Amino acid sequence: VDGTVPIRDLNRALDWNLPDEEATTIAGLVIHETQSIPDEKQAFTFHGKRFVVMKRDKNRIARLRIKPAGDA
Repeated sequence: VDGTVPIRDLNRALDWNLPDEEATTIAGLVIHETQSIPDEKQAFTFHGKRFVVMKRDKNRIARLRIKPAGDA
């Protein structure tokens, strides 16, 4: 998923319920939750999802992989 995708769009398209009060984009949500700009290949689990940073451009997350937290 491109980091600039709005959380609201993901929620609608995939019937998810990720919070969009603190951030508007999916990359912004990861940065908010981790309180950092993660490195590539770093992975985090929150809001029932597993987020893996696939690509980072300087100080922004360019691409993420998102899966349900229970999936391997």
